[in-house]
Amino acid sequence: MAGEAANAFQVADVAPEPHGDPAAEPLVTEELHTSTEHAGDAHGAKPGLPQLDTTTFASQLFWLLISFAILYFVISRVAAPKIGGVIADRANRIKGDLDTAAQAKRDSEAAMAGYDKALADARAKALKASDQMRNAVQSEINAKNDAAAKQLAADTAKAEARIGEMRKAAMARVGDVARETAADVVTKLTGESAGTSDLAAAVADALKGLRTA
Repeated sequence: MAGEAANAFQVADVAPEPHGDPAAEPLVTEELHTSTEHAGDAHGAKPGLPQLDTTTFASQLFWLLISFAILYFVISRVAAPKIGGVIADRANRIKGDLDTAAQAKRDSEAAMAGYDKALADARAKALKASDQMRNAVQSEINAKNDAAAKQLAADTAKAEARIGEMRKAAMARVGDVARETAADVVTKLTGESAGTSDLAAAVADALKGLRTA
């Protein structure tokens, strides 16, 4: 359109000559006007956007279908497999991570169960050992107490026997001293010696009263 307008202006520029044939001037002017009208008819008959021209809808639709077909081919053969591969890899990775986490959880639960069992076994063994030790210590204490009680009873019996012997010896000695003293007292008081049997009987009665007291 710009080229045709430029041609028209060029024709307008070179058409009239001041020293040309006067008879040819109306003819040149008419031709210029005719060419300008034809240019206006060619470019101004159908104003508006070219894509809205109904006469080109068929070709536009054809190329639209071709473009969509090419786009679909590219997406289905190139982009879709790549996207599907990425999605599949991501899904596999997520599944692997979940499986690993589940396995780790199972392992930790098994380890915790083993730890609890080992702790319970150790506690049971400790309680059993403590009971055994306490029973052994108690048995030893009881045995020592029994031995000490028996020894104490034996020592007490020996001491009581010794005390009894010492008491008998002391009482016998006291009887002898008492008889001698009584004989001396009777001799000094009466001037006569007392009978041995009478003094022995009197001293025995007195010592018997002391033993009962």
